[in-house]
Amino acid sequence: MSAAPRFSLQNINKRFGEVNANSNVNLDIYPNEVIALLGENGAGKSTLMKLLYGFYTPDAGEIVVEGEPLVAHSPKQSLRLGIGMLFQQFNLVPALSVLENLLLAFPAAPWWQWRRRRLTTDVLACLQRIAPDIDPQRLVRDLSVGEQQVVELAKIMALNAQLVILDEPTAVLTPQEVERLYQFVAQCRADGKVVVFITHKLADVRACATRIVVMRQGRIVGDWRTETVTDNELIQAMVGKDTGLIVNRIAPPKHLLPKLMVKRLNVSSRVGTITAMDFEVSPGEVLGIAGVMGNGQRALAMVLAGILVPDSGEVILDGVSINALAHETIKVPDNVAYIPESPLTNAVVAQLDLATNLQLRALDALPFLQWGMPALHEAQHKLAAHDVRPSDPHLSAGALSGGNLQKLVIARELSRPVQLVIACYPTMGLDLIATRNVYERLFAQAEQGACIIWFSEELDDLLRYAHRIMVLHGGRVQSIGPVASFDRQRIGRLMTGHAQAC
Repeated sequence: MSAAPRFSLQNINKRFGEVNANSNVNLDIYPNEVIALLGENGAGKSTLMKLLYGFYTPDAGEIVVEGEPLVAHSPKQSLRLGIGMLFQQFNLVPALSVLENLLLAFPAAPWWQWRRRRLTTDVLACLQRIAPDIDPQRLVRDLSVGEQQVVELAKIMALNAQLVILDEPTAVLTPQEVERLYQFVAQCRADGKVVVFITHKLADVRACATRIVVMRQGRIVGDWRTETVTDNELIQAMVGKDTGLIVNRIAPPKHLLPKLMVKRLNVSSRVGTITAMDFEVSPGEVLGIAGVMGNGQRALAMVLAGILVPDSGEVILDGVSINALAHETIKVPDNVAYIPESPLTNAVVAQLDLATNLQLRALDALPFLQWGMPALHEAQHKLAAHDVRPSDPHLSAGALSGGNLQKLVIARELSRPVQLVIACYPTMGLDLIATRNVYERLFAQAEQGACIIWFSEELDDLLRYAHRIMVLHGGRVQSIGPVASFDRQRIGRLMTGHAQAC
């Protein structure tokens, strides 16, 4: 590179207890480039960027911006320097509106009406460019996960950051939203901004990056111009060895009698709407569900899990009404595994340690018998088997990265045989190896006779592994059928309501 770096991380070291998150990392970031920062979960990618953003303080090393070393670095100082970061875990206030959340992103909250009016106009213009369909007066708690992600992107735009750090930004976006994000990244570069795109998806890399940096075990192990490196070289750099990433597709179910029956389901609630929904799932069948976020997926998952009572209709599993159980207990039945979206808010208790979070299913069954060395050893085994990093059972769940939180929930939910698995975006934020491992565990449940209800934004994976696909739009089933009757284009049209339902 002939130009001087705009941002430079020099000999950066950061430890968390016994875990060496970053070891002597050197990274120069130049004007007008888009860096894809690749690596497995726990490789140190997010930690390194949080150090640059000022969220963490390095134990050793120096951060230089425009040739000047940073002293007493903080997120507030980063905003003044034009550094913005989109985190995996959203930084939104659920009880406030979209507009109020966007205004709160500014260092000095503009509560004076004359100033707020001027700034509000600018903020609304940013929101309109990236998310024209989102009402700025809607409360954030009423938005889907994908919509909240888009609001976070609008914050970055409104703050006019010169360095935009995106941490796994496509993890919860639909294909249409991903394309819009790619356009956003391209526009940032055209405007002279720098983008660091933390991702585990090679499709993101090829669509956006001018340069690729790979991290493994807290160190940078590769740095290439995008056009000079192959996908196989990137994968080997990330994992340190040759490995197969494709999971064997399980055979279609032999038993055609349904195990799960959903009959005339109707739901109208804060989490979503479902209208006249009917479908059945056989033992061992993988039903993939596609749809733009906010089209009934969350409501359907919660009804199937027994934690949301429908307005009418019925869900029957092995001849037992889940609705009746929901009226009595409002809890997930013991024979159901539930992996919800947004694990930090919906699946774990951030203040509790990993061992306790792994035991949450058993808290109502003489909890004093659940603790002690046997439970600790079991927790250590589950954490190691699912590659949760760090694997310290005494660590609080809130200290984990988004991908490792997801693996923690999967370790709890899929470590026992069940009759129904409700998996909502189970590979969200996971690297290639972790994704393969999740699929293997998910499909192993199907091979043992469980019904798998698999919500996913990974259309290619749905087409590769599901037995049938159901597409939702507006809380209704647009189409359901064998996977062979779908392709990406048809699913995309159905997801947006631009194809005939059947």
